[in-house]
Amino acid sequence: MTDQNNIPDSVEIIDQHLDNFFDSEEILVLHEKESEIVHSDIFIVKPAEDRNFNLLLTCGLSALPMKVPDDLDHLKFAEITILLPTHWKLEYDDFADENNYWPIRTLKQLSKYPHLNNTWFGYGHTIPLDDTHKVNHNFDSIILLGSITLSDDFTYIETEEKEIYFYSAIPIYKEELEYKLEHGTDKLLSLFEQFDIDEIVDINRKNVCK
Repeated sequence: MTDQNNIPDSVEIIDQHLDNFFDSEEILVLHEKESEIVHSDIFIVKPAEDRNFNLLLTCGLSALPMKVPDDLDHLKFAEITILLPTHWKLEYDDFADENNYWPIRTLKQLSKYPHLNNTWFGYGHTIPLDDTHKVNHNFDSIILLGSITLSDDFTYIETEEKEIYFYSAIPIYKEELEYKLEHGTDKLLSLFEQFDIDEIVDINRKNVCK
């Protein structure tokens, strides 16, 4: 079992990292009340003149190392981001509606998934979405990709103790998942580019494989 006392506090690392990019009043933190495996907070960075989206990111996945292959040891710490449109309702009172809350639920589940399942997350990995709650979209899964919107110096943290990689969570349809599994991530991304699919979540976006 991993000794958490020997692992630097990811909350402190990510807090300091966000301070380099945003003002404190731009950030809302959703603190987890009860934790399983790791304590998982969600940071929400509000839109600004130079950001036409809400930035959500996990803080907790990187508290413990993932079980990566031996030759990928440098990828053992990660966090997940998701970009939501500016009109998305993200006040506390809005979260009773699953149509508003599902991206947050997804990030919380992703932040624990590798540790609960003794696995790891990396580029191109796909994870099924929770289908136990009725929502206003038809997405089937999440694919983890490198962000094309966020800067490289934001999506990678290097300290003396650990390196943290941020993956962007992109919701995809069942047919897109099947296409990716058959043809690979790069082929799916080519279709995304062909149909101008944005990284910012659009619950009504075109299914590029249907």
